[in-house]
Amino acid sequence: MCWNLAIALISLMFFTSGCSLEASLQDLAGLKTPKLPPGIEIAERPVKGVITDPAKADFAKSEIYVGSNGKADGRTELEFVIQLMNSDDTVVAGFVPEFTITQGTGVYPLTCSASDEFGISICSLRATDPGIKTVSVNNLGMALSQNVVFDAITKESTQIVSAGGDITVASDPKGWRMTGTVGTQYDRAEVKKDGYKLRLGAGGAAID
Repeated sequence: MCWNLAIALISLMFFTSGCSLEASLQDLAGLKTPKLPPGIEIAERPVKGVITDPAKADFAKSEIYVGSNGKADGRTELEFVIQLMNSDDTVVAGFVPEFTITQGTGVYPLTCSASDEFGISICSLRATDPGIKTVSVNNLGMALSQNVVFDAITKESTQIVSAGGDITVASDPKGWRMTGTVGTQYDRAEVKKDGYKLRLGAGGAAID
């Protein structure tokens, strides 16, 4: 009877703690991996433990990892990863890195997440100007920086071809820009934008 009771208790433990058991087995087998933004890979480095007290950390082996280039549209966030690691190969959990931009213009730094059990913190920023920007972490007590790149955005444009073969180009860097000559009647060439109608012709132009 005692043996049957022991088996029943073990079975109950498996059912009630299945998630923790699975997580523990993953840890032992080295299967558990950090959650990273798309396109970012980190170096495989042995982790010998986790600390949560930043006063005991030297952050000596910390690294910044970046992925693909960002879009300099002022809206799309570029994410990068900071792995907080010490000289003894332990990682720091629960720490929030702070960073500034030491090179590059038109950049809007956002925030970093608290580091997880792998020492991983995910940070993000936006930019309106294309080019190389240098990200520098400033609260680790050591120098840590990396370059990120924002690509220029191709502006949309519209070509209006008249019956006479002349071309008018409408582009939008900061609004409308019209060039060229239209060789049609006044009401034959038109383009619409944001509820406005621009009509062009040999006699001139009008906006409705």
